[in-house]
Amino acid sequence: MLKGVTWILFEKHYVPVGSVVGLKNDSRRLLIIGRQLYSETNHVIRDYAALEYPNGFVSSKEKFILFDRTDIEIIYHYGYVDEKEVELDRLLYEAEYKGEEEEEK
Repeated sequence: MLKGVTWILFEKHYVPVGSVVGLKNDSRRLLIIGRQLYSETNHVIRDYAALEYPNGFVSSKEKFILFDRTDIEIIYHYGYVDEKEVELDRLLYEAEYKGEEEEEK
């Protein structure tokens, strides 16, 4: 079982849910609430779904802000990490890597 500082040392491919980030060319702070969501606008899977911080979810008509890892410029707060997060990060990475291999064929 991982303990203490060791959490920071695992190979992280995705920022955890609960993290607050800033995007390139965007002054808002965004609270990550989900990962690997399908964008109906662009018909692609985006790495993250977020809401504006500190407001969070305020209306049922509100849309999630979807973006990718490469859009993140700064991490203001790093979300909670435990064994489940480490395992999910590994699974998401493996699924993405496998998908890239299949696209190359």
